[in-house]
Amino acid sequence: MSNHERFHVVYDGPALTEHRMDVRDLAPALVAFADLFTAANKEINGDAAEVRVQVNASFKAGSFGIDLVASQHLLSQIKDIFAGNGATAISNGWTVLQIVGFTGGGLAGGLVGLLRLLKGRRPVKIEQKGDVATVWMTQTETIEVERDVIRLYRNSVVRTSLEKVVSPLEREGITDFGVVVNGQVVLDVHDDEVASFSAAASDADAEIVSDTTTRKMLQIESLAFKDGNKWRVHDGTATFHASIEDKEFLAKIDAGERFGKGDVLVDLRQVQSIVNAKLVNESIIVKVLEHRQPLQQSLI
Repeated sequence: MSNHERFHVVYDGPALTEHRMDVRDLAPALVAFADLFTAANKEINGDAAEVRVQVNASFKAGSFGIDLVASQHLLSQIKDIFAGNGATAISNGWTVLQIVGFTGGGLAGGLVGLLRLLKGRRPVKIEQKGDVATVWMTQTETIEVERDVIRLYRNSVVRTSLEKVVSPLEREGITDFGVVVNGQVVLDVHDDEVASFSAAASDADAEIVSDTTTRKMLQIESLAFKDGNKWRVHDGTATFHASIEDKEFLAKIDAGERFGKGDVLVDLRQVQSIVNAKLVNESIIVKVLEHRQPLQQSLI
């Protein structure tokens, strides 16, 4: 028994105005699609079903688009799948696509939705209860996702493949990646979101060494209010990058409040972990408490 799910993927931007795309960008992305759905299906359904992704012969005009078909073949008979009290139903091809986050719907928009909300950060913690998992994005902010989304989040092949699918957005002039189903856009990823899909952001193999929050005065060296809101700051000893989680502060900036270089008093969370045998330090500004203009030295 098999089922087929057809979807149209689009890469868009000034570099693709003639509907052409460098095969060196396209080929790895297409292979990554196949690897992504194969790994996702394997993680969710085990050996009960297999998936193949094929290119349909029809190419669409406009930007650069291509039709893909995800074919899922059930390896077990229906009577075997549902037999017995401990049996688990097979997630069909559409459900797998939804859990990945390519069809919309579901809690938080599947894996893609979770990664977009995390913006390259590792969760503070993940708590699973039944078929739902609570993801703590910060010490106070949580979202709920399907249990299978967390399984995909922790699957290195899934994460690496998804990273490669959106990797053409790193090329100059390619600004958007989209998925179209039945003529409707169900996913649109912009080039300023690429960092959110980095496979290195997974906590699958991370060992937390320390996680502390302290009040500090930081000197701002450079500001950014996109790509994860990363700031370059100095604490009097070392220079490092810190992401901003203070939504109230960011809302004020969006509303037009002036903010520039100077010193800031903040609650700073610093996490040290071991990822793939490497020591990783992450700094997060949880709350901006005070902003001071640059200090002027007295001339005597």
